Amino acid sequence: MKRWGCLVFLVWLGVPVLALANPVTMNDFAYGLKIRVPAGVAVAAVSVPEPVYKTVYRVDLGDIRVFNADGEPVPHLLRFAQSQSAQTPWRQLPYFPIPDDGDGSAADYGVYVRTGPDGTIVRIQPQTQQTQSQSSTRTILIDLSQMDINLAELRLDWQPGTMNRMVFLSVEASDDLVDWTRLKSRAVISDIQYGGHRLGNNTITFSPTLKPYLRLRQLNEGPPIAVRSIQGRSIAEGPNPVRAVLTVAGRQADEAKGGYVYDTGGAFPVDRVNLVFDQPNSMADAQLASRHHRQREWRNRCSGLFYRIDVQGTALTSAPQPVTATMDRYWWLTVNASESTIGQSIPRLEIGYRPHDLFFIARGHGPFTLAFGSTRAEPLKTNVATLVDSINRQQEHGIERWVFPDGTVFELGGASRLTPQSKPLPTRQLVLWSVLLGGVLIVAMMAWRLACRLKP
Repeated sequence: MKRWGCLVFLVWLGVPVLALANPVTMNDFAYGLKIRVPAGVAVAAVSVPEPVYKTVYRVDLGDIRVFNADGEPVPHLLRFAQSQSAQTPWRQLPYFPIPDDGDGSAADYGVYVRTGPDGTIVRIQPQTQQTQSQSSTRTILIDLSQMDINLAELRLDWQPGTMNRMVFLSVEASDDLVDWTRLKSRAVISDIQYGGHRLGNNTITFSPTLKPYLRLRQLNEGPPIAVRSIQGRSIAEGPNPVRAVLTVAGRQADEAKGGYVYDTGGAFPVDRVNLVFDQPNSMADAQLASRHHRQREWRNRCSGLFYRIDVQGTALTSAPQPVTATMDRYWWLTVNASESTIGQSIPRLEIGYRPHDLFFIARGHGPFTLAFGSTRAEPLKTNVATLVDSINRQQEHGIERWVFPDGTVFELGGASRLTPQSKPLPTRQLVLWSVLLGGVLIVAMMAWRLACRLKP
């Protein structure tokens, strides 16, 4: 009797335990991407590709796994691209206005430039004896010889009230003040009044450069800009410089709410938004809200003025507005009709995002498979972040090696893995109840046998 009781108890307890040891496999995911890792790499790093965001079932990206060539899952870690998101600070740059010659064009050879032993510009003096003010200069020389930064952006400050127009500039770089390389053929800065609003743009972006000298040339006619300071900053990219932009068409919302709604088609980590207008001279005083599910409440993300103003064949557009990083898929735009000039056209929504950094332990043989899209998978519980951070502290630098997945998405379990299945049995509760009931039965059997022995 004792042996039968123990056997029944072990079988009863063993079935739920076996159910616990049933991890997900590659076939439990919809699609995959191949990743090839060089030999000897311990930790590989990948920027999450766009197809992953468009396919995953979970907003927290918990249905992502990395498998080696033997089909074994390897530990991985997902992080927001924090090393890439922070903007570098602006730095004041020394600059020198170059006086124009008599006919109003920039003087290429009518000035004398003197530099110090380390290449720093000491003085710029016109060869003519006429005294010329800064207000007559259309060319500006910027000295970067002491900066040692990979400059990619300039910000100009001018006398207030001196501009109500657009100014077109070219940006050139040089190593010796003789030969110049064009970094930006046509940039625009502006400070204009339109529809009761002030539309300004004082930044210029261009291809990053380490050259020691920059030259700004004003291309259009009209009075020169009276610049009073120039600042610059370098690119703010991490080890894998990526910023992606996605433009989404909108549709009219229902009459009760009004406005326009947009579906980005996936859970992208959005941190910038903008509106794109197809019609010239469009402006919208607008508010944007978002949510990750159709049944959730809308959350306000940003509000402000978005515009496109066309002057002399050039479109001046509003800069993208930063928002708190969100994985929301659905967006809602409301427009103040009295302060907007968009007519019947529907502006497009432009989202900017930085893909997550995916780190994984390169255990086993490659190639590895990045599998994604599953209603069955749950987020990993392994704290890989502690391991990676601990190794980096010991090595005093990152040990990860950045790799790139193959661009072709292939099918694993197929689209059916994205359809919610019947809710699985609560395994943990089943195990606990089994143990409890088994214990009760054993106690009952022992009490029954003891009662039988006590009979006269």
